[in-house]
Amino acid sequence: MFRHLVFGALLATGIAAPASAQQVRELRLGSPWPSTSTVHAALPVFAAAVERESKGTIKVRVYPDSQLGDIQSLINGVQLGTVDMTYLAIGNAGVLKGGAPLNVAYVPYLFKSKAGAEKVVNSPVFQELYDNLAKESGVRIFAVYGARSPRAIQNRVRPISKPEDLKGLKIRIPPIEGIRAAFDTMGAKPVVLGLGDTYNAIERGQVDGHENGIDAAVGYKWYEVAKFFTPTDHIYETGAFYINEKLWQSFSPQEKEIFINAAKEGGAAMTAAGEKVDIEAKKIFADNKVEITQPDKPAFEKALADVYKRFEGRVWPEGLVERIRTIPQ
Repeated sequence: MFRHLVFGALLATGIAAPASAQQVRELRLGSPWPSTSTVHAALPVFAAAVERESKGTIKVRVYPDSQLGDIQSLINGVQLGTVDMTYLAIGNAGVLKGGAPLNVAYVPYLFKSKAGAEKVVNSPVFQELYDNLAKESGVRIFAVYGARSPRAIQNRVRPISKPEDLKGLKIRIPPIEGIRAAFDTMGAKPVVLGLGDTYNAIERGQVDGHENGIDAAVGYKWYEVAKFFTPTDHIYETGAFYINEKLWQSFSPQEKEIFINAAKEGGAAMTAAGEKVDIEAKKIFADNKVEITQPDKPAFEKALADVYKRFEGRVWPEGLVERIRTIPQ
């Protein structure tokens, strides 16, 4: 649902009103990300592109720093129409009716690179999942652009170079069952915690480390309390633009194209900001005496090769992973 700001009316003669007098749609985009984060970098670029390409007839107001609520509140708001849009991970759709199959995006080593992940999650195979989500929940993912740093493992106890090195370690994870299953398989003890609680939990020994990207490790300063970092690259995560489905269907095909192209621009800005942090992070790690251990990736891939099978036909349709793997990356 959106608010209309009417600056004028069409003349009774049928002559089109000038741009300054046209109806302007103003949309509210709520975000949980801090305005200083690499993820947020996508949003002002996206908003500017929408306004520019719509010639000012559509304006997106961005509210970062959880001003409109946390992730769950934003998801609920978009569904109810009290928030027009949000920018989250694909997996956040899992709490919505019809959203569980999107957890397939967290199958370990499903994607080979940032570019490969973006290509696949914008493919017809994933579009089917987005269409079903919109039908079932009233929330649509209309574009998925903006690549985060690939996910890694960081801990305070010891270097990790192979899956068995994780045995017994308590690792903070997000509330995603596929990630829990992966760490269970490797003998770790996964613990679901909020991002904001992770630093203190590591410092106090309540958990030994976390599973996330180097961008989060720098942003949350986990390098101060966890001195062993392993870039396993087991998941490539992308940012997803969510919108209320009724609102989406109120736009013309040309307007929808404006949003999709703006999402590409915003996503590219986020990816660039993240890659800059990836480079800077290595110096930050060196300055803080964080040891980067290169993993035996084939060993990790082998250990996690069958994890997805426990979700086939239950969380997502049978054969979906194989369909995805046929898409060239």
